[in-house]
Amino acid sequence: MVAAIVANASVTLGLWFRHGGFNAASGPGGLATAAGQLTALAGTDAVLFQLLLMARVPWLERYIGLDRLAVWHRWNGFAAVVLLVAHTALTTMGYAQGAHISLFAQTRDFVSHYPDVLMAFVGLGLLIAVAATSVRVARRRLRRETWYWIHLYAYLAVALSFAHQLAVGTDFSNDPAARAWWVALYAGVFGAIALWRIGEPIRFNARHQLRVHGVVRETPGVVSIYLRGRDLDRIHAQAGQFFLWRFLTRDGWWKANPFSLSAAPSSRRLRITVKELGDRTHDLQAVRKGTRVIAEGPYGTFTTDLRTRRRVVLIAGGIGITPLRALLASMPAAPGEITLVYRAVSADDVLFRDEITEIGTRRGVVLHALLGAEIGDDLTDQLGIPAIMRLVPDVRDRDVFVCGPPAMVDAVRRRLHRIGVPAEQIHFERFEF
Repeated sequence: MVAAIVANASVTLGLWFRHGGFNAASGPGGLATAAGQLTALAGTDAVLFQLLLMARVPWLERYIGLDRLAVWHRWNGFAAVVLLVAHTALTTMGYAQGAHISLFAQTRDFVSHYPDVLMAFVGLGLLIAVAATSVRVARRRLRRETWYWIHLYAYLAVALSFAHQLAVGTDFSNDPAARAWWVALYAGVFGAIALWRIGEPIRFNARHQLRVHGVVRETPGVVSIYLRGRDLDRIHAQAGQFFLWRFLTRDGWWKANPFSLSAAPSSRRLRITVKELGDRTHDLQAVRKGTRVIAEGPYGTFTTDLRTRRRVVLIAGGIGITPLRALLASMPAAPGEITLVYRAVSADDVLFRDEITEIGTRRGVVLHALLGAEIGDDLTDQLGIPAIMRLVPDVRDRDVFVCGPPAMVDAVRRRLHRIGVPAEQIHFERFEF
């Protein structure tokens, strides 16, 4: 993957040098215009890579990993916007200096005489809006559905900018080979999107015909939803993975909710467990039997395949127990090789109490239940460093699977690093909406 990125970046840089590079930066505005061309190529490359990261290509997700993919997606997106804003500013400055007019006059000339440039300005505005709503402060204030629909405008932004690149981009307008390369990049990225974001979900749901089979209340505000369908054994999902679920109700068909499997998948049924955390999860507390369900997946690498050690400790916080409950039942291990540390606010918040007890007894799992609100201090918290060492004295020699709210997961990871657990033995998933 890294080799492919480097190779494409090298070709892009080569295109710029092929058409003059900084050697073409002569006369008034020449340097700014040349720099604008380079930032345009790099920015478009970054946007296409961003779309590829969003395409849900299975091998890409397995290779990079879900959390690393999210980090790449976030920072690559911001880099793409910065590069394209720089391209716009530098190119406008270069042309303005060459024509000896003001930046305002040059901008007005662009948008009034070049329709494809106007479309590119609109596309850049859409990308800026997408980036602005990705800032943590803004995202916390937006409903997930609002954030999702805003992000779909990234596709429109790329479409609006494509004609502009081929029509006036000096790297493509008079170079058929460069045009062919650029068109091939777009075709490859949008082909992956069409296959994995559209074609594969259609195939999956036409084959498996998922419906709600039953709803069981686990604790106040938490229900388990059982699903049945056709050929479930052909899904090849693993414990610890998640799907994007759309329940085809009047108000739910357009909402894609990421929920992990809360039981190991079988040929007869799938199970997810949903906590009421807002509008998106409230309606699912009373979803009716027989409701049709559209699913996309399975996604995620938080599975037993990550293991590097024979002994394992699972650390769960709140609703984060759901993928770990599935792993607990299916992860290969001898008696005593698995330890589960489960933290909940109160006894009423403990999920799967009977199931976990039964699995623990049958498989010889060491169980630790911790009740109470998190203090947050690394030394006095119930999941602080002394507590972890007391509960799991050999934690340095184990794989550690952690799932829970982001603050808890980040705190536990930090503490495990301080204890001396190698990074390759720490596997985590943040449970957030």
